[in-house]
Amino acid sequence: MRSHLFNLFYRFISQHPWKIIITALIITIASIFYSLLYLQLNANLDDLVSEKLDYHKRYIDFLKEFGDEEHLYIVVDASQNMPEAKSFIRDLASQLSSVDGIGDVSWQLNHSILEKNMLLFLPEDQLKSLGNGLTKGPFSLKRISRWTGLSDIFHSINSQLSGPITANDESQLSSLFASFDVMLSTLNNVLSGQYHEPITIEKLLSHVDDNMDLDGFYRNGDLLFIFVMPPKDFSTMAIIEKPLAQIRTLIADTKIKYPNINAGLTGRPVLAADEISTSDRDMTRATIAAIILVGLLFILFFRSITRPILAMLSLMMGISMTFGMITLIWGTLNILSIVFTLILIGASVEYGIHMVAKYQEELAHNGNMHDAIRKSLHMAGRANLTSACTTAAAFLTITWTKFSALAQLGFIAAAGIIFCMLSMIIVLPAMIVIMDKNKSPMVLKRIKPFILPLGWLYGRFRLLGIAIVVSMIAAIPFASSIYFDNNLLNLQAQGLESVKYEHLIIEKSSETTWFARSIARSRDESKQKAAAFAKLPSVRRVDDIHRIFPEYQSDKVAMVKALAKKLGPISHLAINSQLAIDPLIDELNIFIRHLNELMSHAFSSGRVDAISELDRLANKVKLIHDQLKVADELTLKQVQAFQADLIQEINAMVNALAHGLSPEVFTEDDLPKELLQRFKSEQGNYTMFIYPKNDIWNPEKLEQFISDLRSVDPYALGTPIEVYESGKLMRNTFKRSAILAFIMICLLVFLDFRSIKHTVIAVSPLIVGALWLFGLMGVFDIPFNMANFFAIPILIGIGVDFGVHLVHRIRLEHGFHALSSATSKAVLLTALTNAIGFGLMSFSSHQGIASLGQIMALGAMCCMVAAFFVLPLLAKFFNWGQSH
Repeated sequence: MRSHLFNLFYRFISQHPWKIIITALIITIASIFYSLLYLQLNANLDDLVSEKLDYHKRYIDFLKEFGDEEHLYIVVDASQNMPEAKSFIRDLASQLSSVDGIGDVSWQLNHSILEKNMLLFLPEDQLKSLGNGLTKGPFSLKRISRWTGLSDIFHSINSQLSGPITANDESQLSSLFASFDVMLSTLNNVLSGQYHEPITIEKLLSHVDDNMDLDGFYRNGDLLFIFVMPPKDFSTMAIIEKPLAQIRTLIADTKIKYPNINAGLTGRPVLAADEISTSDRDMTRATIAAIILVGLLFILFFRSITRPILAMLSLMMGISMTFGMITLIWGTLNILSIVFTLILIGASVEYGIHMVAKYQEELAHNGNMHDAIRKSLHMAGRANLTSACTTAAAFLTITWTKFSALAQLGFIAAAGIIFCMLSMIIVLPAMIVIMDKNKSPMVLKRIKPFILPLGWLYGRFRLLGIAIVVSMIAAIPFASSIYFDNNLLNLQAQGLESVKYEHLIIEKSSETTWFARSIARSRDESKQKAAAFAKLPSVRRVDDIHRIFPEYQSDKVAMVKALAKKLGPISHLAINSQLAIDPLIDELNIFIRHLNELMSHAFSSGRVDAISELDRLANKVKLIHDQLKVADELTLKQVQAFQADLIQEINAMVNALAHGLSPEVFTEDDLPKELLQRFKSEQGNYTMFIYPKNDIWNPEKLEQFISDLRSVDPYALGTPIEVYESGKLMRNTFKRSAILAFIMICLLVFLDFRSIKHTVIAVSPLIVGALWLFGLMGVFDIPFNMANFFAIPILIGIGVDFGVHLVHRIRLEHGFHALSSATSKAVLLTALTNAIGFGLMSFSSHQGIASLGQIMALGAMCCMVAAFFVLPLLAKFFNWGQSH
């Protein structure tokens, strides 16, 4: 049946080569133009999996209701200079907001309703305590507003310490000393001539809440944030390419004016864009280098330029036809299926190699072009057909999944392989006929046969068998140590700005670019859910609408208004333009004496921890006292400047508190629209932001976070759930497809050979090569990941193809000398082209692409070695393949 089919191919090719070539060119050109006109890219990550999946459908419905939530994060490290960092943000935000095409920019929560009602956010007990402190005692608001210098501040605390200390006072003193500790450290730096960050109220009160910012900046610890929601163009790979370039240019320009500020971009869209950019750059470089090296390899092996070029033209025709098919069926490619060209080149180039190798081998025998074409079709063409079917079957197994992008990739790769194979066994021979039909047999015969010098080794099968068995046993423990690295951050190129600032957020704040969501139908339900989520061990914090609205507003408004009545009008004295050095030294002496008394009291009470803290504080005050006594005029001027900055900050705090002494009950209608929309949709549903406590780029932490979330709300959603479920779906798909592919391949190989023995021998390079590959991955610590998983179906196809071609040749030649034939030449060249073409990716800065290159290079060489050594050993074991 197949012999008759290839006879028909031969007759048609030899009689109508121009018709075949012209037809193929017309289809190719039509496919190219059709694709250029109508094929589009859909880079939307939300379209990679089927909406039939419950978790994904909920997320898509959520986005339709609440809007896009994937912001760009401009991260500003304010740990060195908070005021300068804020100036940087004001400057940058102003520029960002004035540029069309960047999108919505948010950097400050500054709304009159929230400012006016700031005191209502305090718990009732703290509000009452604050009221007592603000209306009486040495730290009353009126007294603080009259401070003019450092001596006034220390006089107030000495007044506080001069009376008896109650248990309630201890708690207040602990907080007060913490603020004083910050102030003393800064003052000590001033006296020592060291650089000091300008003192701020946020710095003084950092022990209370490191996210507090009186200016309303988005702050978390020492980091400030600008959130940008850019327009997204899913018809381009980078999605946010234009706004991202604009933002980075503005950041770079603004840094010139603020050279001491560290700032950069991150966030999921930025990480994705950077990943695409680096991978595209690395792939382009690797492709150019591979074309050059593989081209030289082709010329070296075939000692010809034209026939390898014709083989590559045939491959390009098959790929172009595949583009036409994609455009006709889908009209779009997604961010995963777009890699099909790489797959087709890696998996299909061998069909042309085998055809050219067999053709040149036959020419070397008799120089008869037509006889060489016929035998190449019967031998290499038949093996190519089986190989292509097995490889296509391996990819078709991926289509049985709800991971839509993988399903599309599997079908495209399978169909593309068939297109490329048909082009190699029909169009390539037709082009060879046109090229060689007028050449004399003597010219065509000038090709030296390829000889692989393995005969000496095949005469030592016992030694070869021992070596193979030992290597397989040695590979097992290393293969068992392979793991799957789910951490997507590990795929990125090292040193990327987006990766650097993503790590900075993880290390220095409780903020995260990943957060989960939950939907509630009412405010009460939102409150209950938020409280339940907040108790989970893997949750750091929960932001819901109740964080905007203080509890018991009416009661607190009455309390604050009563407090305002007691305080009366607040006014400030002018900041002291001179440093009152002698009064300051006197107050420091008194402060030291009080601290010593407190230490004695703590010692008698057995409070060892308190003694240590008080002693440290006392030593710091003594050092300042001693430095002030010997300070020169320049140093005293610096202390005076520090005093002016500090009193100015304290006055700003007094003004803010005074502004908050006239609160009113407020509702959702009073909130700024952009704030309310974060928590409430137009349909009246509520949502909340659930932030993880741990680094959920770590797969184990991510799984724990999601498990905890689902214990409260089984329908929780958001980016962490999408990444977790999609990754699990992808892994399961590849695991299942690998098993199904192996079964289908064995069946197809059996249908070709109609022999269990020959089938086992043909698939042996795949089985042993895979074991060696896994062993080497364990040795070199190369884990599987989301990027290098694509190597598996390609390697399955390559491993089986090697075996199929060699078994076909041994059956034809009836002896192991077949392993020194052109078929072996083609197997060796296929392995080397894959090892070089993919191996060059190993030098990629993108870690995912680098690991793909490593696995493909190692896998191709392992399968090749298994084909040349394990296959003949099995043939010998089965007493088959010897000459007779």
